[in-house]
Amino acid sequence: MVYAIGEAHGNCLLASRIYQANNPDLQRYPLTKCFVKLKERFERTANANYEKTARTHACSNQDRQIDIVGCAIQNPSTSIREISDEISISKSVVHRTLKKNNFHPYHPEHRQFLTEQDCQKRVLFTDDSSFANTGRENRHNCHHYADQNPRLMRQDDHQHRFKVNVWAGICGEYVIGPHFFEGNLTGNGYLQFLQNDLLQLQRHIPPDDLNSQWFQHDGAPAHSTLAISSNLTTS
Repeated sequence: MVYAIGEAHGNCLLASRIYQANNPDLQRYPLTKCFVKLKERFERTANANYEKTARTHACSNQDRQIDIVGCAIQNPSTSIREISDEISISKSVVHRTLKKNNFHPYHPEHRQFLTEQDCQKRVLFTDDSSFANTGRENRHNCHHYADQNPRLMRQDDHQHRFKVNVWAGICGEYVIGPHFFEGNLTGNGYLQFLQNDLLQLQRHIPPDDLNSQWFQHDGAPAHSTLAISSNLTTS
């Protein structure tokens, strides 16, 4: 193309025709404006190659990152499209910038709406705890003043151990339990308690309150088995 422009003495339209005549086997030929741009570039840089411009990635621009992250902090429920429209930057750059700054699109979970009275009347708050005779005492509170170390000893009967698990709950003005589990608390034992003992412990609660009751317990391993979840869902 450069030789064609030179042969045409800078006439780009003529150079286009000369190029087509010299390359008859090509399926497509460059437009006349391509010769014009090539001529201008050659006159400006004395080089036919394209100029390489330094491209600054938008995500590396600190001010732009601050704008993007600031939009997400100011309105956490916004979307990438809304941020893109607000600060006039592409959605892909917004997405990469948020990901680079550890912002992730978390989705809310739906839960039953409760009023102030519901927490007092409808929710059965429960907890269970283990008690054993192998508890540790705070020896810092045991003193024996003397001018020499008397090498005191205190005997503890830890060879005969016992442990008991106690469950209790509260719903509004009613106290439920306590209930004692034999041995360690397991998923099967907790399931038997829910199926056979819980209703008996709540026999003094009015039926209307029981029918609208929500059961609360913590995330202990014995509370998290599939059988427990299925029982509480269908009960």
